[in-house]
Amino acid sequence: MSAIQARSSGEYLASSNASSGSSSSVYSNRLVARLAAVSARQGSPNTEHDASALSELSKVRGMRAAVLRFVGAHISLLCLLLVTAAVGLLTTHSYFNGQADVANCAMSYSRPRYIEQTEFGRSWTRYSAKYKLYLYREGGFDVHNEAFRIPVLFVPGNAGSHKQVRSIASATASAFVELVGKRPELMDQGMIGYDFFTLGLNEELTALHGYSILEQADFVNDAIR
Repeated sequence: MSAIQARSSGEYLASSNASSGSSSSVYSNRLVARLAAVSARQGSPNTEHDASALSELSKVRGMRAAVLRFVGAHISLLCLLLVTAAVGLLTTHSYFNGQADVANCAMSYSRPRYIEQTEFGRSWTRYSAKYKLYLYREGGFDVHNEAFRIPVLFVPGNAGSHKQVRSIASATASAFVELVGKRPELMDQGMIGYDFFTLGLNEELTALHGYSILEQADFVNDAIR
């Protein structure tokens, strides 16, 4: 509705109010004022006053959005810090308390010696120049360099070394010496322990070369024989 229409409506209502009673005149005046205000807002939206009001409103909305973003970012950062601190505390507590295992195992030490069996030469096997046979001796326990006990032959696997016998041979020698120390009569009953022999097979890749397995098998048979 335009401002001219509002004024004409106001004049028409004012003239009709003059002929009617005082109560209808008050109502008409309020209606005219309301219509005039509505007409003014609809007819001139780009006035300087409205533009200033819209500018102030947009500034307020922008400030509100900035405050909300600021608060949201700091709340997210605070939550992240709290979660990180909680995880750190739980990890530290678990490391120092939850993983405290009972010390049931003792450290093992060994002083290995590998004595090459030079008498196992060409007269015994045609592979004497390629492969070697060793006798394992544990320093501090085994004082004899000759085999006199039950023989055990250790054969390394693919790319294996003759020194891999160390763990089982050392543990066996240590356990036997401890057992005999507690029960000396076992030696009189024929419990004389074990002599570990081990093969030096040049750490060949037998998993990739089948002929090497055949050669090693012949050498093992010669060592046992």
